[in-house]
Amino acid sequence: MYWQEKNRRRRAAKRGGVSEPYTLLQIAERDRGRCGLCGGPVLMAAKVPHPKAPTIDHVVPVSEGGDDTRANVQLAHFRCNSVKGARGCQQLALIG
Repeated sequence: MYWQEKNRRRRAAKRGGVSEPYTLLQIAERDRGRCGLCGGPVLMAAKVPHPKAPTIDHVVPVSEGGDDTRANVQLAHFRCNSVKGARGCQQLALIG
């Protein structure tokens, strides 16, 4: 967990974006345990690579200039986040 958070902050800083501290549990609580991409319940006890494991999804990807802040992240299933990849939600709708 520590390394994931550190790497998120590092990637955002490298691209000139803003970063703020948050945890997966804080985002899960805020989002009430629901995937921001499909709306289904996320299994908080599951571990990646389980398809319903919890992950952090950047609404506007860091690679596209998005910030690593609470306002730009949401809880997502590992599977949903993997399918989305580094695309924004608008591009995901065209694929699905």
